[in-house]
Amino acid sequence: MTLASPTLTSRTPTSPGWHVVFTKPRQERIAEDNLQRQRYETWLPTIGKWTRRAAGWACEAQPMFPRYLFLRTTDAQQSLAPVRSTLGAVGLVRFGERAPLLADEIVGALRRLAAQTREPEHPLRPGARVRVVDGPFAGLQALVTASAARRVEIFLSLLGRDARVSVHPEQLETLPA
Repeated sequence: MTLASPTLTSRTPTSPGWHVVFTKPRQERIAEDNLQRQRYETWLPTIGKWTRRAAGWACEAQPMFPRYLFLRTTDAQQSLAPVRSTLGAVGLVRFGERAPLLADEIVGALRRLAAQTREPEHPLRPGARVRVVDGPFAGLQALVTASAARRVEIFLSLLGRDARVSVHPEQLETLPA
């Protein structure tokens, strides 16, 4: 899975820098798609994040900067006015009346950082503290001793004795370290 998704159009940019677009909550990709349809060059940096779903744990690409994406014009005559009425977008980030530009060097550094970002460690790695949320051991806290795709071995204290138990990953939630 590639975590950094450098989504770019193939047009030659004429803008000397990048604008920052503020989006509606969890609508970064919708705004990005609609801005690209309007012939803007966009970039939405993403990173991987493990989430617990009903079907189990999954690493999903999430925006590196929630509610923000980068944009620049592809034509010297292209107006930025349509950005504020684009589906998914709220508008350009502004300071008063001015919508500042980020230098290409800053966005380039962010691209390098996003490219170096690796998939985060699985939350059910050995040594992780967890709570059993389903099954006969629900409510008990444990320590992960081994992890595989379909089973996780945990170490828990049960009736005054320590025990190793094998459970499904969906039955566990991670606890803060």
